[in-house]
Amino acid sequence: MNSYSQRRPVLRRRAALGALSLALGSAIVLSGCATTDQPAVDTVSLTMWTWSNEAREALEGGVLDVFEEANPGIKVEVLTQPDKDYQTLLTTGLAGSGGPDVAAIRSYGVISSFAESGNLTPLDEVITDWSGFSEVAMQGATARADGLVYAVPQGVQTAQVYYNKAIFQDLGLDVPTTWEEFLEVSDAIKDAGTAPMVIPGAAAAQIALAGEVIGNARRGGNEFTQAFVAGDASLTDSASVASIDLMAELQPYLIDNVTSVTLDEAVTIFATGMAAMFPSGTWQVSTFANLGADLDFGTFDMPVGSGWPSEAVTVAYADGGWALSSRSEHPEEAAILLNWLASPEYFQMYANVMSTIPPRDGVTIDNEYVAEMYERYLATGSTYLGAAYLRYGTPWGTDVYGEQVQKIWLGDQNAQGAAEAIQTGIEAWFDPADFAQ
Repeated sequence: MNSYSQRRPVLRRRAALGALSLALGSAIVLSGCATTDQPAVDTVSLTMWTWSNEAREALEGGVLDVFEEANPGIKVEVLTQPDKDYQTLLTTGLAGSGGPDVAAIRSYGVISSFAESGNLTPLDEVITDWSGFSEVAMQGATARADGLVYAVPQGVQTAQVYYNKAIFQDLGLDVPTTWEEFLEVSDAIKDAGTAPMVIPGAAAAQIALAGEVIGNARRGGNEFTQAFVAGDASLTDSASVASIDLMAELQPYLIDNVTSVTLDEAVTIFATGMAAMFPSGTWQVSTFANLGADLDFGTFDMPVGSGWPSEAVTVAYADGGWALSSRSEHPEEAAILLNWLASPEYFQMYANVMSTIPPRDGVTIDNEYVAEMYERYLATGSTYLGAAYLRYGTPWGTDVYGEQVQKIWLGDQNAQGAAEAIQTGIEAWFDPADFAQ
């Protein structure tokens, strides 16, 4: 993946940015090394909001100590808000008083919605160095309406197939390298009395994620995505329909009553060896470690079949970022914090504590599982179309996808009908012109 560079014209600037940029010229030097003979300074307290307890624990577990030691006049408090209510609470907090100075924002359509509200400050000129950030990460942090960047990306998720090494070894199976081999491996596991695969079939978003792992290459990978966004391809095209049909082809290999399986149940089913494979995201590495289960697992990208329009890919999407409230009472200090949150030093600590793929280069990943995913992402990354483009209006394309696949598994739909329903759903709001660069 290429490093991000700013190529878009700046469409608008808030007046506050000029003063903020001037302040940064002198203030940003504070983010280097702290000296022992500094005069006493007044302390400014900044508040960060996030929906992730894991992120808060990582930041408070030593990561922010490094920042505060280098910037003795700034103290940072991290508050976790309930995930299920986060968007509502953040909307209220950013619009009035008592909200955060810096907030975690989900990517793509969510950040665009918050940017359009006027409650976030664009960061194009607040961050002094954007070099090294990947295109995937920056796309997720950029608002669709004005093309400006509204968050410092905090990670990239990849999605792939997790597999239980013990089950594979006991049955003498190798990781499949073609779709045909994948079906043969699945048959062997099923014949041995174990479910070949579990998918959280009760959760539309998780079905959509699994469908992307399984069908991204069958649809055509990034080439199809580019054509779709340009208005030259439709979700009802034959390649897209064929990718959905893979979910029907896999049904005999899924755990029984798959449409009732929640995400937590899917994790438990895989971790306890009741299913041999589980398509999911990078974050499961930490989940499995926190479970304390005796689980020896590996990962692979879904292999492709003969005649597919793409080689095997690593599905990737941006995983949120840190944004600056336009109502922050301390924008200069918040800008210093955000510049540090964009630095290789920060990501070297944070990415390894969180076991996440960094959104920028210059970071060494210690976790062997994440390091392997990172290498595949750099080599064969392919954008998750649903997350990147189908969540800017109602209904979300990923929700409709999940609902339609549920109907396929229940015998009430086929791939062609599902594709037509998804396309019809997004046509209520999707316009390729909105994404033109």
